[in-house]
Amino acid sequence: MNIILASASKRRSSILDSCGIRHRVVVSGIKEKMKGAKPGYLAAVNARLKAENVSRKLKNGFIIGADTVVLLGKKITGKPRNAVHARKMLKSMAGKTISVYTGLCVMDAATGRSAAGWERSKVRVKKIKPQDMSRYFKLLRPYDKAGGFSIEGAGSFIFDNIEGSYFNVLGLPMAKLYGLFKKLDADLLDIVRE
Repeated sequence: MNIILASASKRRSSILDSCGIRHRVVVSGIKEKMKGAKPGYLAAVNARLKAENVSRKLKNGFIIGADTVVLLGKKITGKPRNAVHARKMLKSMAGKTISVYTGLCVMDAATGRSAAGWERSKVRVKKIKPQDMSRYFKLLRPYDKAGGFSIEGAGSFIFDNIEGSYFNVLGLPMAKLYGLFKKLDADLLDIVRE
C-alpha cells in the first residue's frame, strides 16, 4: 500500500513511523482556512483540501490530509504568526481547558474515493506563574503547531487532564485514521512493519 502524508508536520510523520507505517511526505502547500465554520468541520475541510491537492499530482496511493485547530472559549486558533502572538496564546490558555480538533481525510488517488471526519479532545492547561512563562515558552517550540504549543517534552509539565485521544492532541488521531482506511476497504494492519 502506497501511503502519502499531505502534511509538512514532522510530528505526524513520526507518529506514522512509530506505528510502523511506511509513507512519504508530499506537502500540499494549500492556504488553510481559519474562519467561517465550526472547528471540527473547519479542520476536516482543510484536511480534504490538502488530500485533494496532493491527489491531483498522483496516479495511485492513499493520501492522508490532516489539519488541527484549537478552540479557546469561542475563538479558533491556528499556528502563531510570530513570537509575540505565540506568547499571547500561551498566556490566554493558562488555567483554562482548551479543545483540540483534528480533521482527517483519506483519499484513494486511483479511484477518487475518500473518507473524512474529525476528532475532538479536551486538554486542561495549568496556571503558569508569570516568572515561568518565558521558560516554558522557550521549551515548547510553538511556531509550527496549532495553538502554539507542544504537549510532548516540557509541555507535559503544564498540559494535563486529557479527555479524548492523546494522538489527536499530537495532530494525528490514529484510531480515527484506521477507521477511515477501513471505510475505503484498506487495512493499515496489512502494512505495519514490526
